[in-house]
Amino acid sequence: MAGLKLQAVTKSWDGKTQVIQPLTLDVADGEFIVMVGPSGCGKSTLLRMVAGLERVTSGDIWIDRQRVTEMEPKDRGIAMVFQNYALYPHMSVEENMAWGLKIRGMGKSHIDERVKEAARILELDGLLKRRPRELSGGQRQRVAMGRAIVRDPAVFLFDEPLSNLDA
Repeated sequence: MAGLKLQAVTKSWDGKTQVIQPLTLDVADGEFIVMVGPSGCGKSTLLRMVAGLERVTSGDIWIDRQRVTEMEPKDRGIAMVFQNYALYPHMSVEENMAWGLKIRGMGKSHIDERVKEAARILELDGLLKRRPRELSGGQRQRVAMGRAIVRDPAVFLFDEPLSNLDA
């Protein structure tokens, strides 16, 4: 994990409508924060800006003391889990969790090790051969989390991750 710092970050859609007012936030290495607010207040937009999926109108984003404001999403060391899971329906749980590592060219034994460990942590061990359609909403959510965990990112971003999570 790494620290995350937002310095006077703003977002405007048309130069007039400011959807994110200047926001400064310091999240320490290993710290867990939750943003709560009504629908449409900018929570998802802010997460997308941190991930590099939305452009920052002004301000800076730092991850582990490195300015990443203009950096490509793939180079930021971020794993993001969305409410809708974004699982591949034609792949097994194991294949879904391994996919990000596979496309990065990681070795099979290393991938297998990471997937098995994440599956153990998330209690998915017995489900690795199943397809997403054979899982409950909570199990699908855990697969999406597992896919993020195996990447060992600097920062985890979860956009409404607990909407279907099993208690």
